Amino acid sequence: MKYLCLMLLGCSLLLNGPKARATAGWEHLLSLAPEGSQIGLVVEPVATGPVRIEYQPRALMPPASTLKLLTAYASERELGPDFRFHTDLWQRGRRTGNRWSGDFRLEFSGAPDFSRAQLRRLLEQIRDAGIDTIDGNLLLDTSAYDGYGWGEGWPWNNLSVCYSAPVPALILDENCVAASLRPRAPGTQARFYIPPHQPLLVSNEATTVTPAQQRQHLCELEVDTGPGNRYRLHGCVINNRKIWPLNFAVTDPVAFAADVMRMQLGELGIHLNGQIREENADRDGWQSLARVSSAPLSKLLPHMLQASDNLVADSLLKTLGRHHSGTAGNFRNGARALKERLQRELGLMLDPAVIADGSGLSRDNLLQPAQLAQLLRHLAQHPDALSYSSLAVAGESGTLRYRRSLRNSVLLDNLRGKSGTINGTTNLAGYLTARSGREYLFVVMVSGISLTDEDRRQTRQDPLKHPVRAFERSLLEWIYYNG
Repeated sequence: MKYLCLMLLGCSLLLNGPKARATAGWEHLLSLAPEGSQIGLVVEPVATGPVRIEYQPRALMPPASTLKLLTAYASERELGPDFRFHTDLWQRGRRTGNRWSGDFRLEFSGAPDFSRAQLRRLLEQIRDAGIDTIDGNLLLDTSAYDGYGWGEGWPWNNLSVCYSAPVPALILDENCVAASLRPRAPGTQARFYIPPHQPLLVSNEATTVTPAQQRQHLCELEVDTGPGNRYRLHGCVINNRKIWPLNFAVTDPVAFAADVMRMQLGELGIHLNGQIREENADRDGWQSLARVSSAPLSKLLPHMLQASDNLVADSLLKTLGRHHSGTAGNFRNGARALKERLQRELGLMLDPAVIADGSGLSRDNLLQPAQLAQLLRHLAQHPDALSYSSLAVAGESGTLRYRRSLRNSVLLDNLRGKSGTINGTTNLAGYLTARSGREYLFVVMVSGISLTDEDRRQTRQDPLKHPVRAFERSLLEWIYYNG
């Protein structure tokens, strides 16, 4: 019997070839993953332990939001935990009575949490100075960043939803507007609602259908975008809930902010005789009037990692580029700064990896499981790092609070990590405390996911029968019991 077991183990390792080196007993779990998918695995003890798994550790795969681990640590080391984004109000001209002859300039730096309340606080400084008439312009300085607001490889059909909101230097209310659709009787137009204070123009042609009609006609709710934050809703919405929440990405942040500023100036009793326009003006002769600041990096990073906030991640990447190069930040110089910082800090060579953004939203991103594991290995030796302490906890926080594969499991409270999901890809990376008390780092990457009709049918009956969830849960529980 002992001889037979050794033979089986040897055959397993031979079948997997040089790309796999593993503790016996887990390999059969690969059959749970969707047929045709690509899998990359790294599991190793933080200190000592019997379980070590490497399966295609150098395969280049889409990292999705696990890329935020790299963005977080590079930002922490480059910028420091006390770093804040600043938004400044400048003035140039002269005052005569209650009139200002000249311009005001708002200088933006990509603060991802800049809000209407903060904007109003800046404009109130004009009113509080006794000025009620501006004979000049309000200039919006966005020179902190250049290039595109959207990353290369971001899918065009997602650009109207908030997780794909553009990332310019001017960000207001996360460049996101909430609205809703209320289904009516099948065959009639759904009712659309957007708060009146939101300066978006939305035409609604969405029709209410039953689930059976939706499957028969293959219709979906679709959004077309136009200039000046114009949107057209069309297609269908299913009548299986009372309200469908919608979140529109602001496609023209400058026009959006200008509209909000006009409303706020009117509320403050300030008459602007000039224009509100984007202009990266010269810096001569300006006097500082007011400043508001973002939350510190020590607050932004936990939110970014736990809520998987794309806007924060890509603002930080562009700021890395600006801080590192001394020029305007963009996706390209941000990616270069990230690579150089991680190579300098922990010898992590991000080659031949592809880094297109800081959030993982781009389909162009490619990363090896071994590269993620190298970062996790380093963080485990530096538990005081924000990027280590800010990870979500299974069943408690962030994207891991309700993750299907971790619910009602021994993994609850024993796993901390970062998830990553885009179309056809589901990843999870972090740390797992086994039943023995030993801690393991792990990287589980699954891409090329396409479900059969039977997979979908079984998943509707039981979400844990989804092949990726079944594989992820079974593998992690195997580590828990065998580690």
